[in-house]
Amino acid sequence: ALTKTRSRGLNLADTFAFTGTVSGTSDMNLLLNTTISSPIAEYDITSTYINSSYNAYIVQAEFLPVVDGVYFYSQVFVGGTIQTGSIYGREMGAMSSSSYFNSNSATEFVLYNYSTVGNSTGEGITINANLQNVNSTTRPCAITGTSTYFNTSGLPNNAFVGGTLLPANRADVVNGLRFYGSAESGGNTIASGTVKLYGLRT
Repeated sequence: ALTKTRSRGLNLADTFAFTGTVSGTSDMNLLLNTTISSPIAEYDITSTYINSSYNAYIVQAEFLPVVDGVYFYSQVFVGGTIQTGSIYGREMGAMSSSSYFNSNSATEFVLYNYSTVGNSTGEGITINANLQNVNSTTRPCAITGTSTYFNTSGLPNNAFVGGTLLPANRADVVNGLRFYGSAESGGNTIASGTVKLYGLRT
């Protein structure tokens, strides 16, 4: 029920009083909001958050690498297992030039930066990406987005990024996403950061 009252003799905005229950669901729901405060080798968004509840997600993340000169990547989980084979296609282009990387048989789902990322205070990388088709068995899971990062000289860079499972893997239902950086063998790659995940109703 909705009632309306107007103050007489005063030039005031209308006020409304609502009774009853407002039902429905938001088109975008925050599912994960975490802070990384100690060095780790990689960060996984697991099936607790990426599952059959949504077919599309927005990922926002920022990472400071442990060492200077790092590339950041992602791979996906299928059936709870990280997928490391040459089953991905990916492209990324630096906004400041016509330079780009691409691969039609990559072992990484996405590459987030064209030049390497620095690890000084205030450097690192910020990522904003749209993850789609995670539950589709006819369209490959894909990711598209942008990144802003500071290279090892502290200079800002921006890039367009994209990646996909190959058509031969279109039936793979994705239930997780891993972030990691290149570093010395067996070492931690992420010093600190934050990760947010939003589920999109489609």
